[in-house]
Amino acid sequence: MDQVTQWWAELSSARQVFYGIGLISAFIALLLAALGFLGMEHHDALDATHADINHGGGGIFSIKPLTGFFLGFGWAGGLAVDSGWSLIAALAAAAFAGALMMAVIVVMFRTIFALRSDGTMRIDDALGAVGTVYVALPASKGSGGQVTVNFRGRQETFAALNVTSHPVPSGEKIKVVEIIDGRTVLVEPLT
Repeated sequence: MDQVTQWWAELSSARQVFYGIGLISAFIALLLAALGFLGMEHHDALDATHADINHGGGGIFSIKPLTGFFLGFGWAGGLAVDSGWSLIAALAAAAFAGALMMAVIVVMFRTIFALRSDGTMRIDDALGAVGTVYVALPASKGSGGQVTVNFRGRQETFAALNVTSHPVPSGEKIKVVEIIDGRTVLVEPLT
């Protein structure tokens, strides 16, 4: 601990400011990572602006991008001053590194949130899908038939109406040509 205290005391005030910002930001980043790992993430409750993270949001001024900005700003500025750069050049490098870090974090989280899926089946996605007759389809839109349709990586069973004037037996391949309602489709045989 004495070595850390001695190292800190030997730093110029500019280096102390830069490295102080970097160290505090690193601590916050580690804390956020640990909370996220334990399932106790803050869910952007500390955001400066509201963002709908369920639809690819995550504002640029939320806690994670701001932490990334100050992390990049602090360490880049400290390293620039260590390398002999002037204070103005170090500030410019620090601002650039912080903005770059912030942009990377925003793009990363928006990409991750865009991959989310709630797993809800949407019957409209079945339009044009190919399936199999499960319960024979009566002719001319008669009720009582069922089909199984594979779409979006899942198999669903729907009530089905036959568009043709002849019945379609069980096991025949069909194509969904129209959505009638939330559980019923209009189909035509593939043959």
